This record gives sequence, C-alpha cells and structure tokens, in this order.
Amino acid sequence: MTAIIYFGETVVALLLAIFLLATSTSSMGEAVALFSGGVVALTLGEYMVHRFLLHNIATTQHRIHHAHPDEAIDKIFWQIWVCFAIVYLIAGGVVLAGALAAYAWYLFIHYCAHHSSGILPPSLLKHHSDHHSFANRNYGVTTTLWDHVFRTMFQ
Repeated sequence: MTAIIYFGETVVALLLAIFLLATSTSSMGEAVALFSGGVVALTLGEYMVHRFLLHNIATTQHRIHHAHPDEAIDKIFWQIWVCFAIVYLIAGGVVLAGALAAYAWYLFIHYCAHHSSGILPPSLLKHHSDHHSFANRNYGVTTTLWDHVFRTMFQ
C-alpha cells in the first residue's frame, strides 16, 4: 500500500507539472528561471517544515514516522496540496511546476530511503539514516544543501 500511495502522489504531481509547463505563456528563459525558483523554494520549504514544524510544533505525526519509518506518510498530503494551491495563486503555474517536480523527487527519495535503499546514492541514504538516528540534525531529504547552509549537518 505504501508504494501505491507514494507512486500515485508522484504521478499526480508530475502530470500537473507537465500540464502547467505545457500551458504556460512564459518565454523559455522566464520559464527556466521560474521553474528553478520553484525547485529551490520547495527544497527550502521541505527543510524549514521538517526542522521547525515537524520537529517543534506538530510533533505527534512525525514521531510516529520516526518510530515506524516504513509506513506511508499519507496523513499530511492534503496540507501539502493546500500549500501548492497557495503557491499557484501567488507565484503562478511555472513556479508551481518546479515545486511539483521537486516534490516528486522528494517522494521518490523518501520512499527509497525506507523501502529501496540500494537505489539511492550512499551519501544521501546515510544523510537520511543519520536523521532518524539523530533527530536534531540532517533535516533535508532531497538535498543536503540547506543542512550545510544552516549548519545542521551531522558530522
């Protein structure tokens, strides 16, 4: 069931991203910049939500994930889609397409970290595994960039 949840969410995100890009009226240069901005924004948002919201404010569901990491994290998907709707209203479709592509990458990385670890680069797998061992470090899932920037890398 976990694979179906992750796969379904990934497919929906990617199809919507493709649709938004295909219907965009932005020039190629604008689209690349806006799409890249969406990717960067999603990875930063992922880090911030994970570090500050999931570990400090809304901790109950996240503690369940740390206790049972192989179970799907489907309880928060609806909140993510509300955030995507807000991004669309504020920043537009191409930015949202970048965020959705990064979200699909997040789903893939997070699923593989817990269910198909051999697919991931060893450094990214170790980064995520260390987070589950030392919960006050390594908040990034899709990238280690923000952990370096904000000095939360486990050394």
